[in-house]
Amino acid sequence: MNNLVKKHEAATPQLEYGRVILADGGVVVETSLGELEAQKAVSCLVCPEVGDSVLVSVDKQGGVWILSVLSRAAETVTSLEVDGDVALRSKNGSLSIVADNELNCISDKAALHSNEVEISAGRVSLTSRLFSSNVERVKKVAGTVDEVSREFTRRAVNYFRFTREHEDCQAESRRQLVDETLTVQSKNTMIVSEEHVKIDGELIHMG
Repeated sequence: MNNLVKKHEAATPQLEYGRVILADGGVVVETSLGELEAQKAVSCLVCPEVGDSVLVSVDKQGGVWILSVLSRAAETVTSLEVDGDVALRSKNGSLSIVADNELNCISDKAALHSNEVEISAGRVSLTSRLFSSNVERVKKVAGTVDEVSREFTRRAVNYFRFTREHEDCQAESRRQLVDETLTVQSKNTMIVSEEHVKIDGELIHMG
């Protein structure tokens, strides 16, 4: 029983207030016990910086741990830093990330998996070297759509296009290839050419 008490007393840590004087590679904290080289505890997510006031745990085995950052000397970006993989999970509830100004996500690879995604934005800008999408059904409603591309290719099994009012196509040249039947039906049809009009076929029926 006495041995257990001695082991417990030997492991009892001492709490100290300190000030970070070095945070490059390692962290050195100035305390009432002197300058101590400390490690950041796993529960301390804020990365200590020079001038920060911190709470330090010191044990008799020489372990010095920064438990928390109490105050910051200068107005700098607060960096939350951990080692290894991190999972942020909310059980039986929702998770919200709110920023008054900007929200930036920087990653080598990002993935979003959800049954339903809703995006509401005043303006969306996308810059990508390659954009690939695989969806079962797309429904798009827009007041104005302006697409600019150097080359545009669309492949479909069945393609339907409905224009309620006017449709205009302007091109330097245009070719339309149909394997079987091409039907053009209108109330009035006008073909205007500055030079040649050629109609070639085995059977031509007009009228």
